[in-house]
Amino acid sequence: MKTQTRKTRKKKHARWPWVVMVVVMILVIVAAARSMMRQAVGAAASASVSQSVSQAHPAPEPESEPEPTATPQPTATPQPELSSEEPITAAEAAEMDALLDSMPGSISVWIQDITSGQTYTYKPDNGFYCASTLKAPYALWLCQRDEEGLIDLNATVGGDTGWDLIYPMIAHSSNGAAHDLGAMWPGSLDTGFSDFLSELGFASPEGCEVVEEGIHGWVTGADGGRAMRALYDYFETGTENALQLQEAFLAADHDLLYCPAPAAKKYGSWDQALHDMAIVYADRPYIISMFTDWGDQDVSFPEEGRERMQQVGQLAAEIILED
Repeated sequence: MKTQTRKTRKKKHARWPWVVMVVVMILVIVAAARSMMRQAVGAAASASVSQSVSQAHPAPEPESEPEPTATPQPTATPQPELSSEEPITAAEAAEMDALLDSMPGSISVWIQDITSGQTYTYKPDNGFYCASTLKAPYALWLCQRDEEGLIDLNATVGGDTGWDLIYPMIAHSSNGAAHDLGAMWPGSLDTGFSDFLSELGFASPEGCEVVEEGIHGWVTGADGGRAMRALYDYFETGTENALQLQEAFLAADHDLLYCPAPAAKKYGSWDQALHDMAIVYADRPYIISMFTDWGDQDVSFPEEGRERMQQVGQLAAEIILED
């Protein structure tokens, strides 16, 4: 009896390893299936979220590439047509510099050979009270406005026509004529005179004016030279106004700057302002403008200042005309 019972227990004990193996395999299969289900659900959810984001913030359409354009080629700056002759050499410019350096006070000089367009300058930015030199571009402005039909210079101004006043204003530098013209047709910022000066290249056009109360403005020798060049070009148009205005400038009766030929001139003289500018109608025409602080309001043409300006005018004539 004892022997049989022992054998039966052994057989029951021998079945357990197979049972355990089966159970483990079942658990493994179930775990794997659950894992696959979770991955499938996660993938679906991710796809759903991705689709939602895509619909809320759609990706931008790719921009089309621009059409290729040709590379722009630089445009060459046109060079002025000048004569091959250049009358002002480096040595001659140095000679003029030395003469002006030897003179006292503040000086500004602008000289242009009209044939070649070559320009000499000495301290072109030095500024001075304009005195009567501003009458020159003012007269040009009036004549051009008359030609444009904006004013009528044949109209009566204080008993005289505009032309009756322009002549003494230029030829004899009459302040009374300038004031009468300024009362009728003021040259100021409001009337466009300052814009006109700006177009000529003036350094400080805003403060320049010819009005009934007087003449005001701060100018340079270069401003004077540019004004005379504008007048030269205007005279060359040959209009009735241009020829009549040129006659007034040619009649100027002063001799500050030396001029070896007939010259269209305009001077200015006041305290700390002695200026002269001219278009010299020599065989080789040229423009000379010299502004200084040598003026005296009690003396129209201080002798020492006149002598110095004569020296500069003579040297300029030698440089331009005697090469």
